[in-house]
Amino acid sequence: MRLYPKAKQDDEQTPARITPTQWILVCMPVLIATAGYEVRSYGTLAIITQLLAVLNSVLLTLVVKEALSKRVIGKVCLVGSVFIFYWVEALGLSLQRNPFSIAEGFPINESQFDQGLIVQALVYVTVFQLLLFVGYSIRPRIARVVVYVASRVDSLSFDRSIIGLLLALCAVMPLLIYYEFDYDKIIAALLASRSATDFDAPEAGLSQHLALFGLYGAALFFVYALKTNTWRRFWWLLLGVMAAIPFVSGGTRHLWLYISLPSVLIVLRGFKGQLNTRLLGPVAVVFVVLLVAQAQFVYRTVGWTEVGNVAPEELTTINNTGQFTAQLFAQHLVPREHPYFRELVEPYFISHWIPRQFWPDKPTMESWAYYNDSYAQGAAYNVTPSVIGQFHLNWGFPGVIFIGAWLGFLGFIADRVLLSLNPDRQRAMFVVVGMFYAFIISSFRFYSPIYFSYFLFGFIAMFVLTRRGKSPGRVSADMRRLVPSANPS
Repeated sequence: MRLYPKAKQDDEQTPARITPTQWILVCMPVLIATAGYEVRSYGTLAIITQLLAVLNSVLLTLVVKEALSKRVIGKVCLVGSVFIFYWVEALGLSLQRNPFSIAEGFPINESQFDQGLIVQALVYVTVFQLLLFVGYSIRPRIARVVVYVASRVDSLSFDRSIIGLLLALCAVMPLLIYYEFDYDKIIAALLASRSATDFDAPEAGLSQHLALFGLYGAALFFVYALKTNTWRRFWWLLLGVMAAIPFVSGGTRHLWLYISLPSVLIVLRGFKGQLNTRLLGPVAVVFVVLLVAQAQFVYRTVGWTEVGNVAPEELTTINNTGQFTAQLFAQHLVPREHPYFRELVEPYFISHWIPRQFWPDKPTMESWAYYNDSYAQGAAYNVTPSVIGQFHLNWGFPGVIFIGAWLGFLGFIADRVLLSLNPDRQRAMFVVVGMFYAFIISSFRFYSPIYFSYFLFGFIAMFVLTRRGKSPGRVSADMRRLVPSANPS
């Protein structure tokens, strides 16, 4: 007898549902974190935090194993992002000699974070993680929409080499324009500690918008290289490196995520779910992705000219994202020092595209501006409150519930579309879906129109490189789910 019955509409193109074990591993932490309100010592809070981190690592192991067999990464992105953005740093804070000590220079005049803030943060993170799975479990009937969206196939009507050169040119265009085609200055900027070109500028110009097409191109060229068995593989690899260098050299790791995730997806799709030599492909690609990300973090402060001169321990040190303490600071500010902002994020996804010369008084997010000014204290850098902190600043606990469910639902949508794609005929679509996963992961840091713009420009480029096609097997499978089965299994 099946303990966890399969729904009628489930088939090989439906993402795996949350298993009972997975539900237990996201429900138990909520109860454990809530028990922290009865705790009066930092040592006990540290033990609770360590237990929660262990439970999350067990959950992450289970979803990674599932991803290798189901060949979709939605759950891995959700659970892994919680682990990387929150639990790694929380665990580090709990292992200090004085648990949850505040680092020097942090804008709170105390030696340790307040216990109430710590417990609230633990509850927020565990509830947020639970709601990710709730959102992932929302299964609307969207078969017709998926069939339409996933119907784009790679087009042979364009010379892909010419398109490739144009996309690579888009990637380097901001540097060429900024330095007036002075190649010595361009190379010096790429090797410096921080590239002079800021691809993340909130008011990007035309050339920087064109660079986003280059971001898609870099991801696409690496996918072409992985799927090509002729000498052309080296051509695509060369174009991929050319297009990726301006983004990688600046040290912004989320840009590398948009470039690399499509390659992870294409290799994972070729993996047959067996623990043998075929596993080496996915492992090798993931290793390269992590290696480049670590190198970006190390060399972005000293410059790429220092390759080989950095101490080995710096290259192997795992660096946290700082989002757990960022969340704690958001809780410290609101509502203690400022009332909830009650600010919607969605309008900024629209106003982001209106140039300031046409709207000089275009508003910025008040909640983020207040947080950034309070944290930076006039210093010349920007910070983010984490997505949990962002929605706490605006709506408190209900905001945390909403954004957890929403990101979980987006993870399901990405998995649902991915399972409908053919990796041999829809490589351009694979890249777009990979960039959508990257947007979901980046949103754990900050739910921002800037992160969405990378995906949006990739979506536009995909339409240029594809045409409307039909896959009878896929369409018929989707249409069958719309009709109740007379003999469901």
